[in-house]
Amino acid sequence: MTLGEKIYTLRMKEGLSQEAFGEKLGVSRQSVSKWETDQSIPELDKIVLISDLFAVTTDYLLKESAGEEQAAGWQGGPDAGQTASTDRPRATVTKGFSYEYKSKRSWRGLPVLHVNIGFGRQAKGVIAIGLTAKGIIAIGLAGLGVITLAPVGIGLLLSVGVVAIGGIALGDFAFGLIAMGAVCVGLFSMGAAAIGQFSFGALAIGQQVAVGDVARGDIALGFSEATGTVFQQVTGKQGGFDTREVLRVIDENVSGGWFFFKEWIKAMIRIAAGA
Repeated sequence: MTLGEKIYTLRMKEGLSQEAFGEKLGVSRQSVSKWETDQSIPELDKIVLISDLFAVTTDYLLKESAGEEQAAGWQGGPDAGQTASTDRPRATVTKGFSYEYKSKRSWRGLPVLHVNIGFGRQAKGVIAIGLTAKGIIAIGLAGLGVITLAPVGIGLLLSVGVVAIGGIALGDFAFGLIAMGAVCVGLFSMGAAAIGQFSFGALAIGQQVAVGDVARGDIALGFSEATGTVFQQVTGKQGGFDTREVLRVIDENVSGGWFFFKEWIKAMIRIAAGA
């Protein structure tokens, strides 16, 4: 093992984050990260502090073959004469009903992969997996990230779950710029009950355009009921909308600033009308 690998393994055994470890030594998290990835080595006084902190010898830290078994917590036994295995995951810690794995590779101080499963434990990494997870990609029971897959999740770009909040939100209860689900609220929403600027659903309430079995909005198109302040049209399930007239009304009354959503709802109307 290199010096960086030894520091990393010892830190993980103690359950210290890079920040907490750095505070004990009076250095930054970035310095710790560079040590552990062998981009730099600690100064001599820091090596002494590390040996004291983890109760290992400086020989163990500086020499690749010095006291490997003892420093790793080796207890001896029937195979005491054999060298301890070093090919097990270096970042794995297991205690009771908990499990943690951190990849050695990191990005901006975050492990590329952090799995941390157990009550009261949080996974934090580029890819984070745990009961609670925070990362660019977060997977868990509760998640926060750019892309989140969790029963309860917040995703900057995408969130999928029972309760989903995000740029694009997919869930039983979805809230986002684009929201799809049983109950959804968004600029563009599609679901059993849809509320937004542009809504498509069984019950659709849209500030600009609403299309649904029951529709409420400035422009309301309903299969059984429609209430619109600017335009409304109702068609039976066997009938069809006056597509040309509807599209004309949308073009005349919906601002060009809504271009993307405007064109999307027009496409949905064409599909609904069978045009």
